[in-house]
Amino acid sequence: MEARGETVEFTAADDSDRRCRGGELATAPPRRQMLYIVGLGLGGERGITVRGLDAVRRCARVYMEARTALLTLGVGGDPSSRLTKLENLCGNEVTVAGREIVEEESGDQILREATGADIAFLVVGHPFGSDEPSSKATHTDLVVRAKNMGIEVKVIDSASVLNAVVACGLELHRYGEALTIPFFTETCRRDHFNQAIVNNRWLGLHTLCLLHSPCFSLFDFFSSVDIYAKEPIPESLIRGLRRGNKVYEPPRFMTANTAISQLLEVLEMRGEPEPAYDEHSLCIGVARLGSDDEKIVAGPMRKLVDVDFGPPPHCLVIVGETTKVEEEMLEFYMIRS
Repeated sequence: MEARGETVEFTAADDSDRRCRGGELATAPPRRQMLYIVGLGLGGERGITVRGLDAVRRCARVYMEARTALLTLGVGGDPSSRLTKLENLCGNEVTVAGREIVEEESGDQILREATGADIAFLVVGHPFGSDEPSSKATHTDLVVRAKNMGIEVKVIDSASVLNAVVACGLELHRYGEALTIPFFTETCRRDHFNQAIVNNRWLGLHTLCLLHSPCFSLFDFFSSVDIYAKEPIPESLIRGLRRGNKVYEPPRFMTANTAISQLLEVLEMRGEPEPAYDEHSLCIGVARLGSDDEKIVAGPMRKLVDVDFGPPPHCLVIVGETTKVEEEMLEFYMIRS
């Protein structure tokens, strides 16, 4: 724009600020508060993306799912120093949200706060790529309820075991249906997951086995008890119930070794003449995927069952038909003993 022989330049922002409608400055509509569902990725707190970190730093309050806390801060020792590192990275205090906040209250506290301020909810891996179906359903329910309340929701993704597993050398498009292997109990040996393995093997596809890591509450325990089997109730639960307290059993993380043992047990229980897999089937045990100390070991089931994979989390891959390139990659991880 030229005026009196001089050139005056306006930026787009200046032009927007000076734009008038009916003699009044036009103003942008006020931004609604935002609920951020942020994936922390794998390998600890530093797996969060730059976009996720920017969002968290803008929030008035930050929650972290309890299971995410276990996997991010560790299951052993004093996690307080690691929590402090996460808080320093985020520039915000982080509240660990247990079942009372996330599930038993259906996220009411988080949603109430999100109506008046930006709130972040941190989740391990990808927000909707959890290896726990119950966690995935909880995250989805939180998003649906927030949208129904008129709360803006922004999902910021990150790495998940479902895509990071390619680190073991098998091509992602050659995987079939993923499945979760649950813990066997004295009264329950559910093998519903076996059919997915069979289907994948028939098609020559690899199978990613996610391993169950339940965090039991009192409600979970009673709902999982077979009343007809008269399962004994742990004394700790009885004492807590008498005091009117909510009782939580310690979290358990299935190891790759336990998963293999259970798969071989299913093989024995079924007694099929031509099973889809056996103790000689090639598998890959993966521990702490995405961490600095991740461990990947390939070999037949009968050998992998004795490998020390170290701390959780673990997953297991049952190898299908392989290409030459995949075979070359697997050689780097093949057990030598």
